[in-house]
Amino acid sequence: MVMTRWKNNFLGTILFLLSLSLFCSIAPARGIAKTGSNLLEQVLSLQLGMDKYLIGNVLTYDQKAKGGTRLVDGAYEGTYKLSDGDLFVVVDQKSDRVLALYKQIMDADKQQLRTMIADLMDRFAAPTTLAHDKILYWAFNKYGVISEEDYNKAKDIKQLPELGIIATVKLSSAIEIIPDSSDAGKEKEDAGLSHGTIYFIITSEPLVKQFLNNQG
Repeated sequence: MVMTRWKNNFLGTILFLLSLSLFCSIAPARGIAKTGSNLLEQVLSLQLGMDKYLIGNVLTYDQKAKGGTRLVDGAYEGTYKLSDGDLFVVVDQKSDRVLALYKQIMDADKQQLRTMIADLMDRFAAPTTLAHDKILYWAFNKYGVISEEDYNKAKDIKQLPELGIIATVKLSSAIEIIPDSSDAGKEKEDAGLSHGTIYFIITSEPLVKQFLNNQG
């Protein structure tokens, strides 16, 4: 299981949309449709975010106009983007609700990757799945984070939509993620890329669609 193997201005419009399209593969359309009109309430109940920013929450006046935040160019139509230190916040223009959070480290080393993974695990528990040795996903339905076991069972019987995924956290790394602490795993880690770009993004892909479809 993943838990036993670990306890350890970059995203413009195109990459933001690419990330969302990747989330679609883990949250199929039928699962999205099942959330119905309670989607926002369900996302809010998960309390997903970083620091004082939570997905679905309305920005406070202080968050929007003070507190060290600044507007960042390159926001997708219908949104605006703030930076608060090294954290970027994508916000719906009409409602001021947070749609996504992301953070990136250029030329990160393996220790920085471990630190980022450990921080995300402290916040969101064990990841739901590891993909291609370079991507970690945490998938959430209205009850909370979906376990690796439940995700794999649903995948095996082709019932992923039945999980009702409404939000995701994705960590992507140019450095290979090596959860195995054995000698073989250590050798593989030593032989791999030692530096590269790492980032994570927290969002609710169906909530983003809902808000952006209401633009105009």
